[in-house]
Amino acid sequence: MDAGGRMEAYRLVDMTPPPIPDRAKPKSAPKLVIDYTGETDPGRYSGLKMGQVVDDDEMGRRLAEVQEKAKKGERLRPKIAEEDYVQPYADKRNTGPKMVPDWTPEKIDEQARRAGKAIAWAKKAKAGEFKKDPYEILSVEGSLQWYCTFSALLIAFAFGRASSRTLGMAGIDGDDAQSLLHTLQAPGLALLIAAVGSSICSAVLASGKNRSGFVWAVKGLLGGPLAVLQLRDLDSLITRGEAEAAEKSA
Repeated sequence: MDAGGRMEAYRLVDMTPPPIPDRAKPKSAPKLVIDYTGETDPGRYSGLKMGQVVDDDEMGRRLAEVQEKAKKGERLRPKIAEEDYVQPYADKRNTGPKMVPDWTPEKIDEQARRAGKAIAWAKKAKAGEFKKDPYEILSVEGSLQWYCTFSALLIAFAFGRASSRTLGMAGIDGDDAQSLLHTLQAPGLALLIAAVGSSICSAVLASGKNRSGFVWAVKGLLGGPLAVLQLRDLDSLITRGEAEAAEKSA
């Protein structure tokens, strides 16, 4: 605030300002002072001096102290300043979310094992998929399309209510029109029965060749016996793994 900040606003309205929380106070890191002379750090240069080295009694006393400390499990020498020093903010407080883990060799190995299992699972799942085949698409093309169009027109004309009127407009009416319609109804009914039978036959035959029964049932309904003949000439679908094994053995 240009008027002096929040504390100044408290003073203007004659209010007692709240205490500053600890998290808002500036942080200070302790300084590491290394004593190279051994004056303030008792853990450094605590050995025998040059004059004491030649003293056998002093040497024996120090060795006895070392053996006694070793029996009790105590440290043989006091800690130096570097050992007691704590790195600033090493307690992980007020450092935000942990985005990157502390990687160790064990964690890296575990992550590598998990990645290897995921890759192996993906390869196994891909190897179990069937190879793509253009005939497995739900589309009626070529001779099946011509057969479907012809059958649909013939059945619609043979059983349609407006067929007699259409024949009358063409100059054929009366008994001649009815006779022609009765004649066309026989092949139309045969085509209809053939479509249903071909649909069922195609669905059963497709299941034995690892193909989609629904797709070939629709193709058999629209394409009739031509769809059954087309399906009979096709090979059974194999998986990607079987195809790769066949290529390696070839």
